[in-house]
This record gives sequence, structure tokens and C-alpha cells, in this order.
Amino acid sequence: MVTVAAARPRRGDELTLTIDRLAYGGRGVGRHNGFVVFVPDTAPGDRVRARLWRVKPGYGEADLLAVESPSRLRTAAACPHFGPCGGCVWQHLTYDAQASAKEAIVRESLAHLGGLRDVEIEPIRRMAAPWYYRNKMEFSFHPDGLGLHRRGAFDKIVPIETCLLESPRANIILAEFEAFARASGLSSYDPRNHSGMLRQAVIREAKGTGQVMAALVTAAPAVPRLGALGDRLTAAVPEIVSVVHAVNPGPSDGAPFTGITIVAGQPYIHEVLAGLTFRIGLETFFQTNTAQAEYLVGAVEAYAGLRGGEIVVDLYCGVGTFALALARRAARVYGIELVPAAVDAARENAALNGLGNAEFAAGDVRRLLPEIAARAGRPDVLILDPPRSGAGARVMRKVAAAGAARVIYVSCNPTTLAPDLRELTAAGYAVRRAQPFDLFPHTYHVECVVLAERM
Repeated sequence: MVTVAAARPRRGDELTLTIDRLAYGGRGVGRHNGFVVFVPDTAPGDRVRARLWRVKPGYGEADLLAVESPSRLRTAAACPHFGPCGGCVWQHLTYDAQASAKEAIVRESLAHLGGLRDVEIEPIRRMAAPWYYRNKMEFSFHPDGLGLHRRGAFDKIVPIETCLLESPRANIILAEFEAFARASGLSSYDPRNHSGMLRQAVIREAKGTGQVMAALVTAAPAVPRLGALGDRLTAAVPEIVSVVHAVNPGPSDGAPFTGITIVAGQPYIHEVLAGLTFRIGLETFFQTNTAQAEYLVGAVEAYAGLRGGEIVVDLYCGVGTFALALARRAARVYGIELVPAAVDAARENAALNGLGNAEFAAGDVRRLLPEIAARAGRPDVLILDPPRSGAGARVMRKVAAAGAARVIYVSCNPTTLAPDLRELTAAGYAVRRAQPFDLFPHTYHVECVVLAERM
């Protein structure tokens, strides 16, 4: 008897699939005669009809045509903007389903991408209330209105009236920015031809102190009626202690600001996290979920296991969130960060909290880590919290060469975390434990803290 292999589906084919899991990136995974197909806006247990638009040797990608039999994990999206808006992709899932999927993604990434199948993975730390959690939001001005980027389109936006990820008072601020834009008559930035004045409205909230910053980003420095904007914002939301104006003449919203001026109040807000006070400016990186960041810091402290005499090195230290928390129990802490403004903020935060045993330097970790290790000696604990793209093999080799007894890796992307850990295990470290955190409900993003020990 001869077995004939099923033909691989082709681009344009319509398939009926049962979704069995969710992948990092947010899409559901189904199989057609063993051939893997990724379909957006689906839930595990869905039976769907989908049309293939891309076929690769190992997988296909398809557009969802219809949900023929919905999963019990589906729920009605709470936000009226869900779907077109690119901010959330999982509001159609129950929160329990979201959290379970993220934990599974961490497990799968460590096992399949990192070869780490024997790691003790703690249950994911979920949010008690998974709404209104963000302490920073960036909205884009556009000829179509003020809102968030449309899903899959950098040059289009969805006008937003209410975002359920930010607090109700932040939505009041958003409405005031929109009213100012209409009254001023100023043009909105159009990313398609790089023209227009108004670019972004940025809202930062300190959940611990209640202080709020509102920032207007424009393409040029000369903006009329800024004083009136400051007056109307502070009148609408008395907790606003900082109104600032930033200039970004570049082609991308991510380009560095060429200037920041104070419109009203002060240039920063104060936040309290893990018993520490942090000064946060417009450009300061800070975890966007303050409530969950408390647990994140706690996990780092627990994994570090400090007793009072240790040397700690913190790579990608930002404004010193982990470094300063550990400085309370360590003999000496060294922080390395590429962005000079963040290093300045870390030094200010160390002084603000009366911590004189923390030293911060600006530069590439590949150069500065060996220098600090040569000067201060082998670190007892090394922490790294790299960007979403991961640290990379060259940095991980420097980490291994530093020889710390314990390495704590904080990651916001399990698919780059896993290969970085593989580099570490190849250099003689054993990955012991991992703790996932849900810092970003209703999205596919998941944070994770991992402990590795030198064997």
C-alpha cells in the first residue's frame, strides 16, 4: 500500500481550521493536514475559515474570513475601538485565556528556541484588575484626527475618544489636546508626506503619587498659544504638575527630540516604586505598568538573594529601577546604560533616595562591562534588561566572561530571551527558574525574569 502525501495548500486557498494555541505576535495557530497556519483574531478552540495569503516551506499565513464555531475562550471586546486600533490584539479573549497563553508562550520559547526543557517556570503573575494600567500613552495627531496607529499601518490612525488602558483622567487630557488642536488651527503631521505641525500628545501618570505630565510634541519650535494649552490642561486636571513642549523635526516619531521646554509647572513628575522615589521626565524610560512593576522588582530582589556584601552590575539599567532597589542590600552597584540622559536620571534618583553606593556610566555594555569587572572584581550578581530585540550573542559572551555567580535576565520578548539564554548555558551557566509577568494585558507581550547560576 502506497501512502500519498497531502498536497501543501497554495496561496489563495480557503481552509477550514481548528485553532489549537496562540503564538507570540498574537495570532492563532491551526493546522491543515499537518501544515501550520497562522490566523489573526482567533482563539484556541475556534473553528474558522481562512484564506492563505502567504505560503512558506514550514508555515502559512492567512486572513480570517469567518468564525464558524466560536471558542468558549472568546469574549466581547470592551473597547469600541478594538479591531482597527493597533493598541490591543487580544481583547476578544477572556483575561484568563490571555494569561494562560502568555505563560505557554514563555514555556514553548524556552524549550524550543533555547533548548531549556527542565527550567522551573512559575505560574504567570496576573493582574488583579487588567484595565487602566498604563502610566504612559502616546497619541498621534493626523489629518484624520488624534488617536492611535491603525493596526498594521504606520501612516494611518484610529481617532480615539476613550482608551481603556489609561486612566479616566488621562482620557480627559486627551480630549483637551484635541480641543486645543481644533481651536489653534494648526496642521496635524501627515507621515505620508512629512508635513504638518502637531505630532504627538504624550500623557504620563505617576500611579504612586498621582502626579501627571502632559506633553505636546510638534515638528517645529514656534507654536502659538502654548500658554493657553497649559492653562486649560491644569484647569481640567489639577493633578497635572508638568506641561512640556518637545520638538521632533525628524521623519519618525521615534527620532530624538531637539528641544524640550516647560510650558507650565516642572519638567518632571515623581513616582514611587518598591519604596523608592523616581524622578521621571518626558524622555525617561520607566515600566509602563507600575502595579506589576512592584512584583517585577520583588522577583529580581528575591533572585538576587543579597546579604549585604555583594557587588552587583546592572546592564541596560535605565533610570536605575533595579540597581537602586538592590543598592539597599548590596555593598556596591554599577549600572551601565547607553542613553546619557537615562544615566543622568539614575544618578539623580540615587541622590534622591540617599543611596551613595550606586555608580552609573553611559556607554556600550560590551566595552564598559569588562572595564568594571577589571576594576571592581568579579560581580556576585549581574542583571540585564535589554531592549525587545534582546542582548545578542556578543553581549551574552561578555556577560559569561564577567563570571557572576548569579545572572538575572529581565526580558519583554521570550523569542529573543531564549537564544540569549542558550548562549549563557553554552558558557557554563544553568538556568534555574523563570517567572512570567503580565505587564501588558490585552496584548501578546509578556515580561519574564530568569535566574541563571554559574556551575
